[in-house]
Amino acid sequence: MVDRYELSAFDTRKYPVRPHIGVGVLLIRGNHLLLIKRKYNPDAGYWSIPGGHLDLGERVEKAAVREAYEETGFKVKVSRLAVIIDKIMYDNTGRIEYHYVLINYFVEQIEGYPNQPPKAADDAQDAKFVPFDQLKKYKLTESLIELLKQLKIGF
Repeated sequence: MVDRYELSAFDTRKYPVRPHIGVGVLLIRGNHLLLIKRKYNPDAGYWSIPGGHLDLGERVEKAAVREAYEETGFKVKVSRLAVIIDKIMYDNTGRIEYHYVLINYFVEQIEGYPNQPPKAADDAQDAKFVPFDQLKKYKLTESLIELLKQLKIGF
């Protein structure tokens, strides 16, 4: 079986011919934000909010709910749109290596108990709730830093 993250001749995530659409979720508990440590590029090893690719034929809010569950085990519902971020990453020669339009939502946990810890799964190496005043101590993705600045949260 082929790993779904293995690049093929038909995979255009790296050096794309068009932008890709991604979704992200902001799950906040008190003064903590749910973060995952990314397993794959772009940004492998960096901390970000849970999220991933929009599948063909999938509605954006459904993708946000799916990605939250796949990466953390939390069943959530979308509360409202947070912010849309352009994520464009260039290689050393100036070519566009990755280009995403990231649609981010605030979500609420709808199942489980209030202090339930997340379970890193799918393409997340780790998952945890991080206090807002500790975010700067983490190796965050540039797109998460931009999102937090736009929302005036923690930065």
